[in-house]
Amino acid sequence: MFADRRLAVLVAGQYSPLLVQLVTGPILARALGPADRGYLGVALILVSVIPVFASVGTPAAARRLIAEGSDVATARYAAARSNPVIFVVTVVMSVVAVYVWFSGLDSVEKLAIFVLLGLSYFGAVRMTILSLAVSEGSTNIIARYQIVGACLSGIGICGLAVAGRIDIVSVCIVYAVSQLGQFAAICRFGRGGHRDRKIDRKYALKSLPGQISDVLLIRVDQLLCSLFLGAHATGIYVVAFSYAFVAFPLVHSVGLRISGGKGREELVKNSVRIPLTVLFGALCFGVVWSAAAVWVVPLLFGSDYSESVHVAAILTFGVVLFSSATVNVQAALSLGRAHLISVIGLAAVCLEVVAVVVLGDARTVTTIAVVGVLASGVYYVLSLLVRQRTVLGARNEDSIERDGSVVPASGGAERG
Repeated sequence: MFADRRLAVLVAGQYSPLLVQLVTGPILARALGPADRGYLGVALILVSVIPVFASVGTPAAARRLIAEGSDVATARYAAARSNPVIFVVTVVMSVVAVYVWFSGLDSVEKLAIFVLLGLSYFGAVRMTILSLAVSEGSTNIIARYQIVGACLSGIGICGLAVAGRIDIVSVCIVYAVSQLGQFAAICRFGRGGHRDRKIDRKYALKSLPGQISDVLLIRVDQLLCSLFLGAHATGIYVVAFSYAFVAFPLVHSVGLRISGGKGREELVKNSVRIPLTVLFGALCFGVVWSAAAVWVVPLLFGSDYSESVHVAAILTFGVVLFSSATVNVQAALSLGRAHLISVIGLAAVCLEVVAVVVLGDARTVTTIAVVGVLASGVYYVLSLLVRQRTVLGARNEDSIERDGSVVPASGGAERG
């Protein structure tokens, strides 16, 4: 009975944010209109991006302390020493973000967005707590965090819709309350007695590029769209992406199920057939979901977003390619290639940024969407190559272990 309840909580935690997005996405799009929906979309992306930069790699460094034998309380206390730095970085990035992306709003709206972005400080601290929960296998903490956030934002948005009070300021307040509620739901995890330890700052900074690439790879196109094309075009793009993103949890879950919990020997077998089978199945779903955009997008979001239809059809394949890479990424991580995965993620992000900048006058929501799909395709191919390189190395090591022999560098005889 307890196991069944635990499983139910985990499933609810995994899918509640998606269900809430499916309900509140059309409500916000219809009530705000493309321009304000674009501003809100960028604000919510920055709420995800700023904590990663502000945390300066602290979550990974805290997890390393756990791996080295420290308890959760010690790791959390050591990470908390970075909180002043996190706060300063959060405030500075929030000020810059308001100036760069929200200069077209009035002063009250700017203030509301600044407060929402400023609360990313708690988001950065949450990242460390959730990272420690993962290390301890406390998946109930992660599920609690997701469920609380989904419930607060879903109830808040639906309440505003019933009252007819949806605007940028009121929606920012709802999401601010949701952030604080999520923090309150998990803030007690890991508190208690501790030993005096320090996190490895160098290791924290080395881990930061990988975390940045993870959060930016499927979001940077929306930030670039806002920067170059303005709020109205961004609203069109954000709605299209929200439709396409429905494919992510489905394909991602399949990748995790296939690659998760597998031993070294299992990961080495069928290292080409399995990822290509996942990709083929995902692309089949992508074709269906992409074609359905013609009917589903106008039905859900209204006639103001007719331009989103073809963009959603294009972006669906970008999401499919990105989520299909999960099976390669997880295999590479399990075989000790985390650094290479970070490198290819950053390479794909940089390629996307450069391509959008080079487009010049050819920049439209369509061309930016195509660039996003190509970047996801590059990421998938590179992740497959990293997996193959990892697998070849693993096979060589296994071959040497089976033979029980070592070939000296000088070319001498083998030892049995």
